[in-house]
Amino acid sequence: MWLIISCPQKEIKEENMQKTILPALIVALISGLAIGVQASLDSAAGKITGAVLTGLLVNFMGGMAAGLLLIVITVRQGKAAFSAIQAPTLGIIAAAGLLGIGIIAGIAYALPKIGIAAGLSTIIAGQMAVAILVDTLGLAGGQPIPLNWTRVGGLVLLALGTWFIVPKG
Repeated sequence: MWLIISCPQKEIKEENMQKTILPALIVALISGLAIGVQASLDSAAGKITGAVLTGLLVNFMGGMAAGLLLIVITVRQGKAAFSAIQAPTLGIIAAAGLLGIGIIAGIAYALPKIGIAAGLSTIIAGQMAVAILVDTLGLAGGQPIPLNWTRVGGLVLLALGTWFIVPKG
């Protein structure tokens, strides 16, 4: 851990940032573990029902669960809980949902053929490439994060790690 000794204000800011970041990192790790479990389940289902049907059914089941949760939220909080949602936001949500069908179908197709580890490693490499682009351009409402050699090097190392994990022959 790097500690800036010369400026107490920076130390306080860094300490506060770490307090904010740690819970987010823990939640991200738990989400990553859940993705690994979900990908394994998608792969197993894809072997039985096929990739497209698995993608559709998994999203349908998730949609049913989400629908029940939305009913609970509406009953407890009323329509006011949804008042901030405008038409552009609905478009973003719809696009993300449709992408989810393709993602699940892609996982159900690819992972039985190349393995869970190789598949998830490749998926993560793709996610990171898109994430770096989004961060650099400041898309999705965030402040732009400049592209530098450290970030490019991280992508290169990730790609190299993926290459080592993918089965050869």
